[in-house]
Amino acid sequence: MPSLPRAMDQAKDSQEFVLLGAGLPRTGTLSTKAALGILLGGPCYHMASVLENGKDHQYWRRAILGQAVKEDWRKVLGEQGYRAGVDYPVSVFYKEILEAYPNAKVLLNVRDPVKWYNSVKNSIYKLNKTATHFPCSWFLRLINSYDGVELAKQICYTVPQGSALGLSMFEAIENGEETAVKFWNDHVEEVKRVVPEDKLLIFEVKEGWGPLCKFLEVATPSVPFPNENDSDQIEISRKELMRSSWIIVVLLPLLALTGLLFLDSSGSMALAILFLIGCVICYKSREVHHLKHKQL
Repeated sequence: MPSLPRAMDQAKDSQEFVLLGAGLPRTGTLSTKAALGILLGGPCYHMASVLENGKDHQYWRRAILGQAVKEDWRKVLGEQGYRAGVDYPVSVFYKEILEAYPNAKVLLNVRDPVKWYNSVKNSIYKLNKTATHFPCSWFLRLINSYDGVELAKQICYTVPQGSALGLSMFEAIENGEETAVKFWNDHVEEVKRVVPEDKLLIFEVKEGWGPLCKFLEVATPSVPFPNENDSDQIEISRKELMRSSWIIVVLLPLLALTGLLFLDSSGSMALAILFLIGCVICYKSREVHHLKHKQL
């Protein structure tokens, strides 16, 4: 085995897809994504990548329909320079991706399953429900941001291959804690059954650099392990999205209609002001949607 500094240099110089994340969302995958970017010297695929890159949508839609082939996985991951991938949608299709990258190591992020259930229910599930229903869905269409949100929903309602319950992640969450915990445990056991022990690392982010660096045969960085706990930001983004949506989709049109029906000629100026306010809110809301990219 090469020395650790040399191994790290080799890992950063390589352009291969080397690590496949099989862990479910809300298991520290955002922190893991940042950590892998440091260790591997290249980008790590994540749900945020789907939402930020519309050209990938065709591949994930094919995957949802069960029509993806090995070449699709190579185009969406390896050919775009990704060194690793964690979180959904990668982990929901880890078996299929592993066929395209048989030499990749597999990382299984874990945590307490009850805490996982509560985290999903109160963050990404809640946010996606808000974003895909009126008035937020109308607002996101208005700012040309709905397609990625709808795709994220479809991914989270995709039943993983070999699911013992025959349920998707969001369906398991909707069925309550007992079903969600069963879904979690089944997923973990299925990964352990499918992936050879010498290619699998079961990992909690609280363990820090040690297990991850040993698994990848790289030196431990001098910087602290990333801590990307975004639960509070998800709720802030959700509330801001709701406020912007109600103002743009409901309140301003009602005020404009009132102005047309009841105001005199000065109403035209009032309508113009309302229009400008709406434009400003739409512009600022694109920043909110960018934050949401990390979380849906």
